[in-house]
Amino acid sequence: PVVLDANDTVMSLPPIINGDRSKITLDTKHVFIECTATDLTKANIVLDTMVTMFSQYCASPYTVEPVDVIYKNADVITNSYTTPALSTRKETAKVDFVNSLIGIELEPHQMLTLCNKIQLGPASLLDANTLQVTVPPTRSDILHPVDIAEDIAIAYGYNNIVKRVPQTCTVGKEQPLNLLTDLLRDEIGRAGYTEVLTHGLCSIHDNFTALGRAVKQESAVSLSNPANVEYEVVRTTLLPGLLKTLQHNRSASFTSGMKYFEISDIVLADNEHAITETIVGAKNVRRVSAVYAGPTSGFEIVHGLVDRIMTLTEVAPGGDYIKATQGAGGSMGEEEQFRVSRDGWTYEVKALDEDAEEIGTYFPGRAAMVTLRKPGVEEEIVLGTFGILHPNVLKNFDVSYPASVMELDLAPLL
Repeated sequence: PVVLDANDTVMSLPPIINGDRSKITLDTKHVFIECTATDLTKANIVLDTMVTMFSQYCASPYTVEPVDVIYKNADVITNSYTTPALSTRKETAKVDFVNSLIGIELEPHQMLTLCNKIQLGPASLLDANTLQVTVPPTRSDILHPVDIAEDIAIAYGYNNIVKRVPQTCTVGKEQPLNLLTDLLRDEIGRAGYTEVLTHGLCSIHDNFTALGRAVKQESAVSLSNPANVEYEVVRTTLLPGLLKTLQHNRSASFTSGMKYFEISDIVLADNEHAITETIVGAKNVRRVSAVYAGPTSGFEIVHGLVDRIMTLTEVAPGGDYIKATQGAGGSMGEEEQFRVSRDGWTYEVKALDEDAEEIGTYFPGRAAMVTLRKPGVEEEIVLGTFGILHPNVLKNFDVSYPASVMELDLAPLL
């Protein structure tokens, strides 16, 4: 905006520059306060604060002259209002809530005295348990009953609050799933993989079509007002993020292969297990996913990572899997006598079913699924899949080298 005086002389062009005529000296008697902002509410808050602070130095303390702001369009007044607003408002807080939050026992009339002490007056009681305060223009930070309780605690004095031993005895520790996640991150990193952290939102094309999967939008949580086409749904798989990481690192050398992994949450639609009062219809699933891309497909590298993860989680290979590796010239059976594993926990690696949702992601005949058996669960649990990516998937993500990926659920391993 341009600030002009009565003679149409430019006084200021905020926020670029001020003029010689608008400079403040020791002889200045009249001060015009102007506030420029992109948000009118915030501008009024700043203006109220500046005016109230300056007003104590006026010839007549705490008095200000109002300014009429007039909006014109083709010499027609479209809107007008008077500033500064210097508006006050009422906020309420429960007496027992304030006492509980601070850890004190104050009577309502004592709280009224403290509120008047900290410029939240005049305060009053709407009933025996409801405190009403008046928020002045200088206290734009009062937004919630918690803010009122904090100010009462300050007025009461933190040093006056009696220290007490909590009535409940609890021991805090890391969630088991998070602990497993952190341990796996270290171990997979030692295996030569670089951890990435990708965005939780993606497009429907990247989440389904580009991976060669049927579009099942009902299985994904969709955004009602996405910012752009890249943020349409919450991801239901970690693969798009890993493949886009490969895409954006095409200039790097693939001679010795590129290894990336991510352990993070995906979100699946779930109305069946919603047990809270606020039914969100979705659940988080913790997964680990890894990709290898290089001169060769690296199927055996990703396969080895799957076996390593199962070894670290103390799950032994099943009998069919051991026989299959022995038939292929492996020595897994001889190593089993040294394995540390949980009783009754076994896993199998089987060919991926032709009707599986992920079948289109992998090269035909080069995909497998990992199943888990554990005590107390009769049916096999499908942990995830791994295999060589289909050439069409590589083309969709503009990856020039053959690649293999794996993706497993972590929660069933606990």
